[in-house]
Amino acid sequence: MNKTLKNSTIAIISLIAITYWIYIGLQNNNNEIINLSEENDNSDIIFQLLQKEASLVYDSIVSVDYISYSDTTNFTNILKNQNTHPITIDEILPYYTSEFLSISYNNTTLNNYKKYLKNIRNFNQWDSINNSLVTLYNFNIMEFSSYINEIGYFKLDSVTYFYLKSEEPYNIQSLLNIIEDSISNNYCKKVSANHLFKLLLSEIFLQNVSYYTTNREYFIFSSDSIHLKGINSKELLKNNPIFLQYKNKQFSNYSLYYFFDKSKESDSLHHIISYQLRGEQNGVISNFKNFKIKRLIDTIFDTTKTDSSNNMTRNEEEIIKKIIEKTQKSLEDNSSGEITYYILKGESFRSASIKLKEKLEKTGYNYNKVKGNHVFFIIDDGLTKLSWSDAINLYLDKKQPSEGDYFYMEKF
Repeated sequence: MNKTLKNSTIAIISLIAITYWIYIGLQNNNNEIINLSEENDNSDIIFQLLQKEASLVYDSIVSVDYISYSDTTNFTNILKNQNTHPITIDEILPYYTSEFLSISYNNTTLNNYKKYLKNIRNFNQWDSINNSLVTLYNFNIMEFSSYINEIGYFKLDSVTYFYLKSEEPYNIQSLLNIIEDSISNNYCKKVSANHLFKLLLSEIFLQNVSYYTTNREYFIFSSDSIHLKGINSKELLKNNPIFLQYKNKQFSNYSLYYFFDKSKESDSLHHIISYQLRGEQNGVISNFKNFKIKRLIDTIFDTTKTDSSNNMTRNEEEIIKKIIEKTQKSLEDNSSGEITYYILKGESFRSASIKLKEKLEKTGYNYNKVKGNHVFFIIDDGLTKLSWSDAINLYLDKKQPSEGDYFYMEKF
């Protein structure tokens, strides 16, 4: 009896120990997965770069190639249906500019930004500022944004300047005159509403600015009028050989450019951080680069952690096409257990449903059997989910769906 009890006790203790060991192992494994996920999920890296987070190790950053629009709370959704532009801000920036951010902009961007604020439940502050401008000055921010082609900021001698660019500067000037305030100098002007840029993109433009000067199609703003005295320099960034080396290694026509020369005078190398985002149909292409440039020798080293087969001399459109193909295949084949088909520009509901049918049957599903109960139609930038029958009633040979609407089915 004692022997049996002893053996039973040993068996129970062993079982408890094994169970505990398995539990700890699973917990560690889950933590590793979570940590890996957090490590790889750097789609908000633009904020980390702009805020110069102390924990940010530039040499170890590897950005994701593609950021889907499916997460409507992601800031990159402002680039949806957005134009692109080349780097031209260097044509007016002073020679020693250390940092700049340049973003394509128009009223589509503003609408995207308002949707983003609503999705993160942070729209009330924007709405309050806008209503104040309308009430006090009858100033229309939507009209104002329709004349803008580009907005951004740049830094010089620790001073931050905001800017906007317009192909119709006379219209921008006319609207700024509505909110004009008096000033006692002849080298800049002032507006009464110092939170204008916060309405355009408050996540980026955190300061209030009210003084501005013009330089061709550019409007340069600052928080202090004295900063604008002599800002229109004759020695320009476009003539800086270090910047030229950087620019020659960059892709053209992106929706967002970020440039940051973080090196000090005592450094033997110029250390330049670059980040580009380009809005495509279903998501954003991301391009992070980490350059080291020798100060005295015209040689540039790209230390970005990318595939060695990715030859930077290849045509950029070919690279972009391959990134899109790779990421779209991943998204649409849905290793995560989903099947989607996105509506193309000008594509009818009927035509898209035929493409969906081909996709479902290629995956082994009977289109006619699954569409009624398992396929949904997602509209309004992912905010509205329609059943198959509701979608048929609304769209089949009746209403034109919008580009970016999509069919969705969870695999089963």
